Amino acid sequence: MTITRRQALGGAAAMATAGLLGQQRALAGITPGKPFAGKEIKVLAVTSTQFTAHAKKVAAFTEQTGIKVTYVYVPFAALRERLTAEMVGGSDDFDLITAMDVWIPPLVDKYLIPLDKELAARKIDLNRYPSAFRSAGAFSTGTYGLPVRCHIQLLWYRKDLFDKAGLQPPKTWEELVTSGKALQEANPGVAGVTIPYGRNDGQNLMVWYNFLWGKGGDLFDANMKPIFNSPQGIAAAQDFVDIILKHKIAPPGAGSFNEADANTVFFQGKAAMVPTWWHVYNRLFLPDATIKPDQAGFVPLPSYPGSGPTTYTNQWIYGVNGKSKNRDAAMEFMDYITSADIERQILVDPAENDVVCVHWQNLRDPAVNARFRGMHGIAAKALESTTKSIPNIPEFLPIVDSLASAMSEVVTSGKGVKEALDGAAAQATRIMKRAG
Repeated sequence: MTITRRQALGGAAAMATAGLLGQQRALAGITPGKPFAGKEIKVLAVTSTQFTAHAKKVAAFTEQTGIKVTYVYVPFAALRERLTAEMVGGSDDFDLITAMDVWIPPLVDKYLIPLDKELAARKIDLNRYPSAFRSAGAFSTGTYGLPVRCHIQLLWYRKDLFDKAGLQPPKTWEELVTSGKALQEANPGVAGVTIPYGRNDGQNLMVWYNFLWGKGGDLFDANMKPIFNSPQGIAAAQDFVDIILKHKIAPPGAGSFNEADANTVFFQGKAAMVPTWWHVYNRLFLPDATIKPDQAGFVPLPSYPGSGPTTYTNQWIYGVNGKSKNRDAAMEFMDYITSADIERQILVDPAENDVVCVHWQNLRDPAVNARFRGMHGIAAKALESTTKSIPNIPEFLPIVDSLASAMSEVVTSGKGVKEALDGAAAQATRIMKRAG
């Protein structure tokens, strides 16, 4: 094969660029001189493709720093209990941990420590993250972790069915109902929309939050008084449950669906829409997926007329154990593994399959969006106007349980929305008073 002079020069330039990028990557989040060489840290992580990908970056980190890193994985269903046991026992077994938003407040200052001094010293700018992603680690006493595994909700829809019916994906919840009815009627055996209405871990609230915020309601007022049973909250909840109870466009059994059930129904071709997380993207390529990638589309969640788009965000952080004997080495690794560059490497690597992205620059990155059909750019648009999030208080976890039970009662036993929300609000008030 003959190589032209232009190709040779182009190849040399590409090699030089690659070398420069490699040098920049080698320096990302790394303190020169290997000051922490010989130290060992352990990371407690939820079982996921993202943290498996992080573990693959450890060898390069160890080579550059001399720090040994070991990942220990725990399934989602067991991680909350494991974190609680580590906290209660005052354990120093793990230096870094991963924790989900509602689990974090009980860990603050009892297990997790504020990182503000280290973040400032390392010049880590928290504005590199959307505000909705930063909120899980942000408390009045400091920043207790960096965003790492944050999810947003999108409306996934059957593009082929919408195109066949001459419909556009809905922009409002009312349009979702109208489209769902039309598609269900035109496609026997296909439900208009599938939503998790089961109470499992509060999963029946995760779509409802968007109804609540879009309607102008909220969970608490400025004095932390529960207000989700306000007129706006009641109207939003009624709209939410009417999808299954009145309009009957949810599939049979949806009253007990968890998130996985709802997603499975959609990806097996039995529903025309599902409001769900972006991490389901790879379901399109699994053997049990009946629908193929070109049959599915995604857009921002519907909203109410006159209100901007919302997306409830599920947020995970990397946090540092206050009992750690290797805090400096743990921060070194956190700085490295949470960098935008490491995240981008994973996102554009064809050998990796995780879609999670928490940095503004990667959400808008052309290569990232080219690989995932523009999904991250759509997510960025939703995040630009998303300001609501669940409260960072230890009391919210039992309040979630109460609210989830109330919503489930409405769907499964015919209890009125106002009665159910009033009962949950009364219970939430008691929980807050006990804490006070």
